[in-house]
Amino acid sequence: MSDLLFAANTVLPLLLLMSAGFLSRRIGLLNDSLVKGINQLIFKLFLPINLFMSVLGTPADTKIEGKEFLFVFFGLIVLFLLFMLLVPRIEKDRAKVGVMIQGMGRANYAFFGIPLVKMLFPGQDTSLAALLVTVTVPVYNVMSVIALSAFNGNKVNIKKILLNILKNPLIIASLLGYACWLMKLQLPSFLNTTFSDMAKVATPLALFTLGGAITLQSAFRHKKQLLISVLGKLILSPILFLSLAVALGIRGVGLACVLISFGAPTAVSSYPMAQQMGGDGELAAEIVAMTSTCSIVTTFLFVFLLKTLALI
Repeated sequence: MSDLLFAANTVLPLLLLMSAGFLSRRIGLLNDSLVKGINQLIFKLFLPINLFMSVLGTPADTKIEGKEFLFVFFGLIVLFLLFMLLVPRIEKDRAKVGVMIQGMGRANYAFFGIPLVKMLFPGQDTSLAALLVTVTVPVYNVMSVIALSAFNGNKVNIKKILLNILKNPLIIASLLGYACWLMKLQLPSFLNTTFSDMAKVATPLALFTLGGAITLQSAFRHKKQLLISVLGKLILSPILFLSLAVALGIRGVGLACVLISFGAPTAVSSYPMAQQMGGDGELAAEIVAMTSTCSIVTTFLFVFLLKTLALI
C-alpha cells in the first residue's frame, strides 16, 4: 500500500500541473503564441538555472561514475537504430516513418523527466539527472535529424547539428555548473538566493506549459501510427532498457534517470523539427499529445513497480 501511495504522490502532482495548463488553454488563458513564448523562457532561462543550481549543489564528496552516462549514450543510439530497422517494415509512408522513429526515440527529458526525478527523491542529490542532459540532448538531436533525413530525403547538415548542440542552453548550464562544482566555487549569497528562487520556477512552469501545449483535436486521425508510437515510446522502450539497467546493477537515482531517458513522453520540440525537415507535422504533434497524456498512466505503473521491487 505504501508503494502505491508513493507512486501516486509522485505522479499526481505531474498530472495536476499538466491538467492546469491544459484547462488554461481550453478556457483561453493560454494560446499558441503564449505557450511558445513561455517555453522559450523556460528553455533559455529558468531550466538552465535549475540545472546549474542542481549540479552546483551536488555534495562535495559525491563520486560521479560513468556507468549511467555510457548506458544512456549507447542505449539511445541502439534504440534509434532498432526503430530505423523495424518501423519501415510496418509503415510505408516515408514522411511518417521518420516522424514515428523520432517520436519513439526522443524523450521530453528536461521538461518532464528531471521534475519527475526530483519528485521521486525529494531532498536527495539528483544532480545526475541534470548532468545526463549533456548526453541525452545531443543524442536525441543528432539521431532525430538522421532519422528524419534518411526517410524524408533531406541532406544531413552535421555542422549545423553540432553548432546547435554547442549552443544549447541546457548543455551549457550543466557543464558550467559541473565546472564550478569541480573548482568548489561558491556563489555570493545574493546570487545564490536569486538563482535558487528562479530555479524553483522551472519545474512547475515547465509541466504547466507542457499541459498547455497538448491538443487532442486530431488525435485519432492516425490510429495505427499513434498506437505503434505510444507502445514503442512508453512501454517497449522503458521495459527493455530498464531490464538491462537492472541487470547491470543500476539502482536509485541512476535507474530513475534510465526510466526518463527511455520512457518519458515525446519531446515537444520534435514537432517543429519534423515540420522543418519535411516530415508529417500533424502526426508529430499527435504523437507528442498522446504520449504526454498516456505517460501519466505508464509513469505511475513503472514508478510503482520499481518502488515495489526496491529498485528506487
